[in-house]
Amino acid sequence: MMASIILMGICSQYWQFLVVFGILGGAGTSLIVTPAVAAIGHFFLAKRANATGIATTGGSIGGIIFPLMLESLFLKVGWAWATRIQGFVFLVLLVLANLLIRVRLRPLPQGIVLPNPKIFRQPAFVLVTIAAYFLEWGLFVPVTYLTSYCLDSGAMSPTFAFQVIAIYNAASSVGRWASGFLADRFGRYNIMIVTVFFCMISSIGLWLPAAVFSEWDSNHAANFGLTVSYSVLMGMASGSNISLAPVCVGVLCDTREYGQYYAMCYTIVAFGTLTGVPIAGAIIEANGGAYWGVAIFTAAHQPFPAFREASNFFKADGSWYGARYSLILKSGTVPQINRNVSIYPAAIRSPNTTPASSLP
Repeated sequence: MMASIILMGICSQYWQFLVVFGILGGAGTSLIVTPAVAAIGHFFLAKRANATGIATTGGSIGGIIFPLMLESLFLKVGWAWATRIQGFVFLVLLVLANLLIRVRLRPLPQGIVLPNPKIFRQPAFVLVTIAAYFLEWGLFVPVTYLTSYCLDSGAMSPTFAFQVIAIYNAASSVGRWASGFLADRFGRYNIMIVTVFFCMISSIGLWLPAAVFSEWDSNHAANFGLTVSYSVLMGMASGSNISLAPVCVGVLCDTREYGQYYAMCYTIVAFGTLTGVPIAGAIIEANGGAYWGVAIFTAAHQPFPAFREASNFFKADGSWYGARYSLILKSGTVPQINRNVSIYPAAIRSPNTTPASSLP
């Protein structure tokens, strides 16, 4: 990951960016994020969503700092040295991550855990994977195109247009924590459904009108207000896509298998990220540079994950139930977790393993 950022400073052709940032950076990011998120599950059970939400706020804080830092460095030291400085910052952060991230359980007896396609035989896991795919399909569209939209709309200065993404990430940091905090109390899937619909409503109610107004209305004040409001509300609502989706996957498996399930799920979900941004770019080009089509695209995919997540609650007899540790919609109460029963067989527990009864 660090090498990707440093080498990006010497890239000058499209294929070089594709290899360095796309392949090298993508592989490095996945190798860092996946075990880091899975390690949280070793230490938290009932409060796993809140813990994951707090941990993932670091990503959005970086999304606040780095755009502003690069905007300043580009003017002072140029493109190449700006990316190198960012790479050295990454080096410090990655060293700290390797020193601080720990696991509570020993590796499985077979050592290396290979991909297990048999996981997809579980209908609930397949539904959650499809839902997460659609989430990622539209998640990075605003992150990628919001700044360019702000520049093209003429509603704000170029400096503030780049700061809009920092506003978006600031709101996302709140959303990542808040969704996890609420999910441990009202259900992981329940809160995910609510935040997904907020993503849809904000895209339809704020970005779409702003994009339409920018085409024929010379009054930039309304466009400015709609765009900034969208950055705040969409950023906050979409924060759950990062922090809560892995926890929803973890509901379906034992903690020992959390990393494997998460990795298998996001191996498929990665193709949503891969295709979503190019599709959005093609929509903008097809509309002659207008952004109303991409606003509809961002909103249109949101009902799919919500309904697929909701299907995990529906039983054949017509009653509704929450997945493990989720809100029981039928009775309106939250089930109590038996904290005196260890969920880890003695055969794989480390001598220093904390009993499940003491997990927060």
